[in-house]
Amino acid sequence: MNNLKSKIEWINNSAIDRQKWDNCIEKCEWGKVYALSWYLDFLTENSWEALILGDYECIMPVPFRKKLGIKYAYRPNFCQQLGVFSADSNLPKTVLNDFTEELLKRFKHLHYPLNHSNNFETKPPYKLQKRTNLILNLGKPYESLYQSYSGNLKKNLKTAENAELLVKENIPTEAVISLYKNAWQSLNEIPELDYKNFKALVDFAEKQGIAKKFGVYKNDTLLASCIVLKYKNRLYYPFSAISQEGRKYAAIAFLIDNIVKDYSNSNFYFDFEGSDIKNVKSFYEKFGPEKEYYYQIDKVIPFFKLVSAIRKAIKI
Repeated sequence: MNNLKSKIEWINNSAIDRQKWDNCIEKCEWGKVYALSWYLDFLTENSWEALILGDYECIMPVPFRKKLGIKYAYRPNFCQQLGVFSADSNLPKTVLNDFTEELLKRFKHLHYPLNHSNNFETKPPYKLQKRTNLILNLGKPYESLYQSYSGNLKKNLKTAENAELLVKENIPTEAVISLYKNAWQSLNEIPELDYKNFKALVDFAEKQGIAKKFGVYKNDTLLASCIVLKYKNRLYYPFSAISQEGRKYAAIAFLIDNIVKDYSNSNFYFDFEGSDIKNVKSFYEKFGPEKEYYYQIDKVIPFFKLVSAIRKAIKI
């Protein structure tokens, strides 16, 4: 792989060969559902471009937006990891460096997530934020997985069991999103358009056999819900919520435990999708997962930071 930089091309969205792109993600050992072309198309409304090496040997998706007339790269909501992917599952450190250098040349401002297999040999000369993901290997009998649960989690599952909760599949996407908004929107404001795009994504993924929607009910009242995306050897957990009453009955713990039980003794990993939020992380850790780190590249225009702070203060 000599003189790779000259072979890395910046490709506009309309020129990306979707079939070759998705084949690369499928072949890549660490290929992520977030990097599939249709996933990005739905979330960004086709506002993503790419760095591509050769005939889609290595690829890097780049979602973008514009602010104050300046184009910048960002991490879309419900899209944890992107970065560089390789069709032969071999990614020399020099290739990762070349891709990230090209990315930084293109954008003055970005918050861009790499993936867990994008590791640098030496610390690069730009800001990297280390992020935490948690994954649970489901390749054991349920009894063995249960033994790794914390004592507090086992106690909460007893509470849920005594409450006679019921898990239902294929609940309406609108019900999952509505519960999510009630639970988290005041803490993490997500634009309505992002919810609309994610709903379209989930509805499409469900038809492809990739998405499953779960709800926990008590007396026909929805207490907790989640969406799980099944791709390659991972069960992604990008979207979940719980009501105040659901907290009383440990409904979300009950829901995750049911999924773990259903997929135990399989070759899947349950991907919790984080988290670096202390309370969320401590809850997920009760299931006995392992840590999996990835990095985010941050490059900030100071003026953008000032404008964002002003808008937040006056709630524009």
